Amino acid sequence: VSIHRTDCSNVADLKFHQGDRLVKVSWDPHAKSTFLVNIQIEALDRSRLLSDITSTLSDQEVNILHAAVNTTKDQVAFSRFTFEMADATHLDAVLDAVRRIEGVYDVYRITNS
Repeated sequence: VSIHRTDCSNVADLKFHQGDRLVKVSWDPHAKSTFLVNIQIEALDRSRLLSDITSTLSDQEVNILHAAVNTTKDQVAFSRFTFEMADATHLDAVLDAVRRIEGVYDVYRITNS
């Protein structure tokens, strides 16, 4: 069994070739499970940037599992984080909070595609 998001690039192909095998599913909104989220943050590299990002994520009550930061010669920091979340609807608030950090150019979810 594989579950795909509706915006997954594989869904259109599956509908065309194997549409009779597709079943619509939904998640139990009251379930007490967590899921993993991967995000990338692009920001001006500066002192305390990593501290500000991790503090903001912690303030949003996500559990950080992995972090990696690389900085270009142009002083742009590319940070990738993996964290656990209990509620998918909370992701927009998390991304908005990160966008408000000084020097952040962009933040977005990374999906496996």
